[in-house]
Amino acid sequence: MSDASLYDASRYTPEQIAAYKADNERRVREAASNGDAFVDGLPLKVTLELTADCNLYCRMCEFPVPREQGRGRYDLHMPVETFRMLAPQVFPHARIVNLTVVGEPLMVPYLDEVLEECAKWQTRLELISNVVLLDAPMLAKVGPHLGCLIVSFDGGTRRTFNRIRVGSDFEQVTRNMLRYARWRESLPPERRPGFHLAVTLMKENAHELPTIIRIAKALGVDLVSGAWMIAFNDKLANSSLLRHRALANRALREARRVADELGVRTALPVDFPDVSDEEIAAVSFVEPSLPDGPLPHLAAALAGGPVDEAPVALAEGDVLIPLSEVGGLGVDEPIKVAGDPDDRRARSMAFAVAPAEPPPPSLGPDGKPRNTCKFLWNELFVNVSGDVAPCCIQGRPVVGNTHATNLSEIWNNAPMREMRQRLLDGDPIPCCKDCNYNTQLGQGNYREDTYFIDLDRRL
Repeated sequence: MSDASLYDASRYTPEQIAAYKADNERRVREAASNGDAFVDGLPLKVTLELTADCNLYCRMCEFPVPREQGRGRYDLHMPVETFRMLAPQVFPHARIVNLTVVGEPLMVPYLDEVLEECAKWQTRLELISNVVLLDAPMLAKVGPHLGCLIVSFDGGTRRTFNRIRVGSDFEQVTRNMLRYARWRESLPPERRPGFHLAVTLMKENAHELPTIIRIAKALGVDLVSGAWMIAFNDKLANSSLLRHRALANRALREARRVADELGVRTALPVDFPDVSDEEIAAVSFVEPSLPDGPLPHLAAALAGGPVDEAPVALAEGDVLIPLSEVGGLGVDEPIKVAGDPDDRRARSMAFAVAPAEPPPPSLGPDGKPRNTCKFLWNELFVNVSGDVAPCCIQGRPVVGNTHATNLSEIWNNAPMREMRQRLLDGDPIPCCKDCNYNTQLGQGNYREDTYFIDLDRRL
């Protein structure tokens, strides 16, 4: 559509916007279901890297050093003019918008403008946040537009958490999380956004993974997901659980046991293969002894007392798509894959939505797992400079730039269609073949060279 007035939300009723988005989602889902390389619809979720800035210096992160070296020399935020250019290409169509992967989304300097676009177009936010800045006023501002809050949470005790997430504080973060939990419980069930924890799994926090599950239960978290840490320098190599596989498998088993006991949903990596039960049993695994529970500083609040400030309310007159209509985006509903192992539908739909637990692998004629993808048929990633990729996985290809080409044209351009078709044909490009997302779900083999990346050499 070339007529700019078509992107003026005031021209449409809320019902018309909701109907358009529902139809767009239907067309996208059908393309994925049919195994079409051309998607007759626009992406349901877009990650806009609006900021690369962050208020923390997490020890496993690759960005603090280059971020500080470049501070003052280059812009850590996507220019607001670029955002304004992209907004009409994204918000009228997307169900979910994620504001950053490498930075802290609550530091976006024009966050108010983002929220205005969400309100106009019934678009939900997915925030991957350290929640240090999520105090009551910030929650009052962003809460009504949330589809899901994903908290980066890497320790079950204050000592471990603060050592990993440098600049943060365990007690402050968990207090903010409880405030959020209390707020969302005040909403009608169909309006409640998601609440997830995302754990970077490493040697230093392996023994505390069951404790993190207990914290999730206490705070009413919907889902705890985990991913193996990627070592970006030699100092981090020994922290990688790929070097401590028996410990990793023991931690995963203990965490799953506690999760089953407490009724907490998890999306954790599959166990490392070729580790015997004897090796796992020989691991000295001691969960921290916490006689007063993992959150003693919140005991009074968890018993029903106030957190800090009174819960905030939804803004009057907000019109948002109910979460039940978002089709799994941001709420991670599991799906099942069935049918002929060589059927296109099974291979293209296996990750049409982010699964809560690994689906059965899609196998090719040779009996080996097929690569599948939740991104290629549903999502796009746009970085600070406007480069577009299908996802944010290491080694992702750049398929266009928004300063040169409209996002809708990039979505179905030759590189995107080739990636989809090669995946369907069982001949994925190298990035897809070695995708960490798939291997951690049991589809493919762990390759150490995708988890140990020397940042100095890469630069």
